[in-house]
Amino acid sequence: MPNTPTLDAMDSSDISSNQCDHPIATSRSSRDAWDYWRCLVTPEPISNGLREMIRLDLRKQWYSDRLNEFRFWTHTNWARVDSEKILLDSDLSNIDSPRKATFFCNRPSAFYWLQGIQEVACGERFITPTYVFATIFGEWYRQYDSQPNIEFGHSLANPVRVTERGPATIRGVVEAHIPLLEKAKSILYEVDQEGSSPTFIPRLRAGNYRIHPLYKALILMVDRNELRDRMAEFRRPDRYIRLQDIAHFQSIIIARTGAEDQLSAPISFESLHSKALPLDRIDFDGEPNVDVIRVPLPDAVRFVIDLEKREDFAAHGEKTTMPTIDRCISETCRKVFAEAGGFCDSQDTWADEHIAAAEKHGYEHCAHTARSIRRVQAQMQGEVYMDLSPVWFASHWIDYEGELGEQFQEPLTSTNSGQSP
Repeated sequence: MPNTPTLDAMDSSDISSNQCDHPIATSRSSRDAWDYWRCLVTPEPISNGLREMIRLDLRKQWYSDRLNEFRFWTHTNWARVDSEKILLDSDLSNIDSPRKATFFCNRPSAFYWLQGIQEVACGERFITPTYVFATIFGEWYRQYDSQPNIEFGHSLANPVRVTERGPATIRGVVEAHIPLLEKAKSILYEVDQEGSSPTFIPRLRAGNYRIHPLYKALILMVDRNELRDRMAEFRRPDRYIRLQDIAHFQSIIIARTGAEDQLSAPISFESLHSKALPLDRIDFDGEPNVDVIRVPLPDAVRFVIDLEKREDFAAHGEKTTMPTIDRCISETCRKVFAEAGGFCDSQDTWADEHIAAAEKHGYEHCAHTARSIRRVQAQMQGEVYMDLSPVWFASHWIDYEGELGEQFQEPLTSTNSGQSP
């Protein structure tokens, strides 16, 4: 194949360890670049410098694979089919499995989607808007400097969709919250004690799924879609809308349940008073800004995260130990090369195993290293080949900037990565 491109011209031992130090601009279109790198032939052996760049790229891929699966299931639980949601109905029958009971764990709060924000399909309001969810998730992600703890379902909150037969008032949702939580706790207790669900027992007994003390005391609600009419205003020339540009237009209701006996200190909305918006609901008979407050979405997310950190610090102090890795996230993607076998819960080990296998069998023999060597070289020329960008939640919305970058080098050493109690 005399016309097939090779790596000879770039294969030198003094290549920088930073893939983007000196990108070389090319004039190829995205399609031409894809065809070029897809057909690349890898000359071996490769240089030490290139090998180290591939190792770094593989470490990033380890975290990227896990993050994308976490994002997929989070999107499914928040904004897709009801079978993956907790429903607040006239009764509490929707929590019907240990798996759903774990949705209440490792989160500082519950997030209730009221009927007012749900969209109509098949004659009933049950669709929660993806772009509102994406904005909530994006702000949570940004508040952790793009390095959130994603182990065992940890996130900002557990979504609960209020059905047409569920409570229509703020007070009704608040009063239903604790019974809903108690039912989930009873299911988790039965599983842990009786061994009726082998899939969940090892993880439950290891303390991987726990109810955060803040969960009982504080809930979030969204009752109106304030982003829909902003779409045209903030649409960019490329037809995309950046989540960060529009997040503050969406309001969130924060409510105290009064069950604060397990907290290190009472909850106060005083820090939010300057951000407070009119509650604008006739169904609330309490004192606004004391038990219930409406604020812009970014302020609500930041408030909950700060409370979560406060309670975690009160319970554990400066926790520096590495969190347990959830082996259910991208298990098949993170298995080491076939001859080594087994599950790999370290990005360093995963990358090293693939490099070792590639050095023995060839970089084209393993799909991960074959993609990585092309991705590295494409980046050096200022092009993109099978990049590690996260999966978008909606085709016309762009995530917060900085979501992919050097955080993949040490994603689990952040002070924010400790597991919720």
